[in-house]
Amino acid sequence: MRRYWNRSLDGGCKEITVRKKKKRKKTSHSVWSKFLSLRRKLIRSIAGIRLQIVRLNERIHALQEQVNGLQGGASPGSSVSAFLRGRLNSRITVETTAGTIFGTLIAIGEDYVQIAEPNGSIVIIPLRSFLSIA
Repeated sequence: MRRYWNRSLDGGCKEITVRKKKKRKKTSHSVWSKFLSLRRKLIRSIAGIRLQIVRLNERIHALQEQVNGLQGGASPGSSVSAFLRGRLNSRITVETTAGTIFGTLIAIGEDYVQIAEPNGSIVIIPLRSFLSIA
């Protein structure tokens, strides 16, 4: 309890007591309300992720169509196979993702080539691994 002095114009002083204001209790969030809040945030996050996935799938589809357009419907190794048919049984050097291979081109398959190295070993190389041919 606080005490105040009332000073009025007539010069008399009276003691006035006033009760202290009650403080509002802060409402503590119950576990249930916290759970519901987290659930709403999670649902919003999942919706955002789904939207991103849809956009990425659209982008992938567009890029795939561009690649198919550049290939012209032909298989990826057809131009390489056509080039190598003219060099059958001749010496070539192939740069691959695994390294450089030198030898005689002895066979051409649908998606691979066979090269006989100078030491007598035969190497089978998938066309998708080719980086350059010399």
